Amino acid sequence: MDAIFSFLFGTRAGLAVLFVGGVALFGLIAFVMEKRTHKLYVDRGPKNEDEDGFWD
Repeated sequence: MDAIFSFLFGTRAGLAVLFVGGVALFGLIAFVMEKRTHKLYVDRGPKNEDEDGFWD
């Protein structure tokens, strides 16, 4: 374990691995949350001409 931690936090390559892994993790989380949100809030289709105003 000590060798892994010293690689990750003590070398430039290790910090690059942490950075790329963090970006990939947040990308995966965002993708999963977007899919769940898309299932929850279904698209209602195009608006009618009556509903295109600001106060409608």
